[in-house]
Amino acid sequence: MANPEKSSADFIAAAHSVLASKDESARRQMFGVAMQAMAMLESPLDTVWRIIMSPHAPSALMTLIKAGVIQEIAKSESPSSADHLAAVSGADRLLIVRLLRPLNALGFVKETSQEEYAPTAITKTLVERAMLGGYQFMSSAATRSLANMPFYLEKTGFKNVEGAPGPFQDAHHTEDNMFQWLIKDPPMMGNFNALMTGQRADRQQWFDFFDVHGILLRGAKTNPTTTLLVDIAGGEGHDISELHKHYPDAPGRLILQDLPQVIDSIQELTPKVERQKHDFFQTQPIRGARCYYFRSIFHDWPDADCIKILKRTAEAMTPGYSKLLLSEFILPASNTPLYPALLDINMMAVLNGMERTEAQFSELLDAAGLKVIKFWTVGPEVEGLVEAVLKD
Repeated sequence: MANPEKSSADFIAAAHSVLASKDESARRQMFGVAMQAMAMLESPLDTVWRIIMSPHAPSALMTLIKAGVIQEIAKSESPSSADHLAAVSGADRLLIVRLLRPLNALGFVKETSQEEYAPTAITKTLVERAMLGGYQFMSSAATRSLANMPFYLEKTGFKNVEGAPGPFQDAHHTEDNMFQWLIKDPPMMGNFNALMTGQRADRQQWFDFFDVHGILLRGAKTNPTTTLLVDIAGGEGHDISELHKHYPDAPGRLILQDLPQVIDSIQELTPKVERQKHDFFQTQPIRGARCYYFRSIFHDWPDADCIKILKRTAEAMTPGYSKLLLSEFILPASNTPLYPALLDINMMAVLNGMERTEAQFSELLDAAGLKVIKFWTVGPEVEGLVEAVLKD
């Protein structure tokens, strides 16, 4: 029989080695093993109670973020007393103490002595722009929709969500979709943009596993007035900037498109990338580009809207030359991993959208006059790439 103490020590040593190497793929694999071990130790009753109690800590955390308490704790390595936090934030001292109890137990803060709280690595990560904005956006836009979704679906006779009005409209008592709702709330739009930029920053780039030289650069027009790539609804331009950084000598224009509110909010962008205000439901102004690229866009929309977006793009493509690339999660036909499975529920709750399988992507593209050349994947837990062209 194996020595459990030795096995545990070996696992911990391996974990330290993986973290030191900064090998994200290996870290995720080891994390999966640890989660499987936790699942074996957790009883069915433990699992049910964990789910039952899961909304409570996020609610406490969002309250403390809105009061500025978490931000204040993160400012200094020295502990902050409840009295100090109350004086700075204006929140009641006892309320702060009560709300910080579960967050201390979860490691979001560390109670160093009675009613004194120091930051942890989690606190520091949480107050970064992407995380702080993302948490506030998700709490305001998604959590309300998710909490209301069972009651909304009950009213619809448990029909699959295929368009507005959906869970978001029902929960927020609005006719607007989430993007229209954000436009009317600039601070929340800022939170959303921060989340999108943060999400993209640590994800594997599509050009790390896609043959850029063989498929895009080889045969591309070299006239400087021609366009190499259009990043459609590309947010603050993280992806297209990274592409330029990796291929600085690639010929042609690089164009970032998004709605006016997003383009106007961009604070920093490499001069090589041109900014262009564009709504992808309208006629695509850049004709005959080598590549039209979308990242995490089609999961935002139901099928009918996706087909409209794809048709506007297809109209601008040159047969035999232009490529369409969609960076999205490509769900397996069965046994979907937890994160993309949960993301699919989130898309349904906030945008009436969905994550899709290979078959579902193929159907969408076919309806818009396009065909899949290849699904590029590196694993079911990370985004893949759909490569498509105009149908013959």
